[in-house]
Amino acid sequence: MSINRDIKEKFSTFFDLEEQPSNLRINNLLKAPKLANHFYHIFQSCPDGTAEYFAKNFVKELQKNNHAKLYEEHLSAYLEEPCFWLAEELYKQLRQLRQLNYSRLDCFQEARKVASQPIKIYKTYNFKDSNPMTWGKRQIKSKVKQTVYVGRDFCKYGTWCGLKYLSEKILREALKAKSGITEKKEIESHVLVVNAYKEIYRSSQLKKFEGRLPEPNQAQWEEIKKYYNFRCSEYNKKLSANESDRLEVITNFQAIKEKFMTCYRVARNYICMVEETVENIDIISNEIMADNQHEIITVNHPEKEIETEEKQQIVSICLYEFAKLPPECQKLIQLFYGLGISQTEMKEIFCLQQFQISRKIKRSEKKLLEALVTWSKANLEITPNEGIIKEQNQALKEWLRDYFKQQFEGALQENLLEQHKEKILMLRLYYGEGLKLENVAEKLNVSSQRITQEIEIVKQNLEIFLQEWVREKMDISLSNSLNKRIVSFVEEWLKDAPYAMWN
Repeated sequence: MSINRDIKEKFSTFFDLEEQPSNLRINNLLKAPKLANHFYHIFQSCPDGTAEYFAKNFVKELQKNNHAKLYEEHLSAYLEEPCFWLAEELYKQLRQLRQLNYSRLDCFQEARKVASQPIKIYKTYNFKDSNPMTWGKRQIKSKVKQTVYVGRDFCKYGTWCGLKYLSEKILREALKAKSGITEKKEIESHVLVVNAYKEIYRSSQLKKFEGRLPEPNQAQWEEIKKYYNFRCSEYNKKLSANESDRLEVITNFQAIKEKFMTCYRVARNYICMVEETVENIDIISNEIMADNQHEIITVNHPEKEIETEEKQQIVSICLYEFAKLPPECQKLIQLFYGLGISQTEMKEIFCLQQFQISRKIKRSEKKLLEALVTWSKANLEITPNEGIIKEQNQALKEWLRDYFKQQFEGALQENLLEQHKEKILMLRLYYGEGLKLENVAEKLNVSSQRITQEIEIVKQNLEIFLQEWVREKMDISLSNSLNKRIVSFVEEWLKDAPYAMWN
């Protein structure tokens, strides 16, 4: 399936969506006449131009002139497609976080909210690493994921703990969007209450595994009130004597508690329920008219191109940083993640204590993770928080395991195809198809005993080869006590080897 927008529509139409039980459906394309007229004249000057060509030109204009409003709106229309592709992907992820009540349409609106500010999306775009569509989707995805992690972290904590993990920026957004408070001094007062709470309230009763704190007692509320009033005084000193935004001193701790609870309610509503629409798109939608030629727009998912490109860049970063590690640390990582040799078992290889090996591996992982976080911040504009760092750390370990395991598996595959090619059919029947020995013997018209012997010979040869390969490539001699790791690795690989591909 494909989204049936021609090149003119890509830069001048928006999606009219309907949420169905199993998916989102595009009912109509909504045309913005101002954008359609503007793009028509641009298109006339270059009728052979591609969507990528025009998108790059609009980005150039944006980077030169932040006030190029029409170019910004053209790019917002252009980014409708990645927003649509992301909606289902985000919905599946968020469905696992039960506290976050996002619908598919909510996910689309959240992505569209980011897409309504192409200036921020393409601020660091260099026109070389990827096309504008790929870059745009990556940026939108990262910003929405950042919002999601804020929501996940906030929603998993209880009333008295959640606001400690919320940024002042998000709190201000929540107050403006959900509280009904319009006066600047009232918003500042509520923010100041939360800041005082963060600064003063400590408890030894924190149940970390539950992410919960008990409610402050009266003495603690009094301390929070006292600190709030001190901060009020500091805030008012910065204002001129006749300014009306001066904050008032609070004499009753209950008033502090009420403001705190207001902040918690609006923050939870703002983060865990998405009801906002996009201002920029709303403004445009006042001008649009339905284009009835398109009743239902079908959609495909060009996810692989974008995901592959992003993964390639992440792999490049990890390999670059890995190459900078000391040789000993490289070997520790390769054996630990690739062959699954434990830290205790590596003691005899490297003549180190287990705690020293553990420390070296963790330090190495930390360096790789820091590089990933730095790259994410620079290229995806992700501000690392607890959730994002935790996810990247888990993703890094999975990558290390997959990458280095594939190195050893690749060596086994090369050896098998060169030295035992005539045995592949037998291995495929036994391991790949899971047939019993007698059934394999029947198909190959030989005895079961011979099949058993042949399989054992192949396994032993692969085990010897892998030991020699480790010695030659890594300058490491595995002791007899570690043979069991080689044996189990070869056995597991034979079970999962891509026999069908070799056929």
